[in-house]
Amino acid sequence: MSCIWPDQNRRHGALPRYFAASLRHFHLPGGGVQIATDQHGDLGGVAVWDPPGQWDQPFSRTLRALPALLPALRARTSAAIAVRRTLDDHHPLAPLHWYLANIATPASHRNQGYAARLVADRLAAAPDTAAYLVCTREKNIGFYQRFGFTVSATFNLPIGPKPPMWAMIREP
Repeated sequence: MSCIWPDQNRRHGALPRYFAASLRHFHLPGGGVQIATDQHGDLGGVAVWDPPGQWDQPFSRTLRALPALLPALRARTSAAIAVRRTLDDHHPLAPLHWYLANIATPASHRNQGYAARLVADRLAAAPDTAAYLVCTREKNIGFYQRFGFTVSATFNLPIGPKPPMWAMIREP
């Protein structure tokens, strides 16, 4: 996201609207969004999974999402398209797989196991199906390796500081 919105203040201002539109138009219809809450009902984490065969969104759905996405992207639309194209270029076409598009925990709930439970739950529910993700931080590679993911490719985004990304696959 920092490649799309390099300015932290603009990024933090745009992300709520961007994620709301993205979830509503792309991820919720597939039924792969998971949340974890703590004992008080506060959000502990969220994992956004696209089910097998549903990671590549049809153009018609993207067109319907544009009125909600464009106010968040504004002048950064071309940057978002460049990032999306690069991610799509590295996405495996086969076999069918669950795609972990996003995972996050609020700062107040980090290092308490919420993300690990979300990943473990999805993989346990579909042990005979592959899973794929793009790791955006080198320090997180080991986290995903604990669940059987292996690095299948390393690539850079085409804009911004060009940080490395690690495509990771977990075979069934």
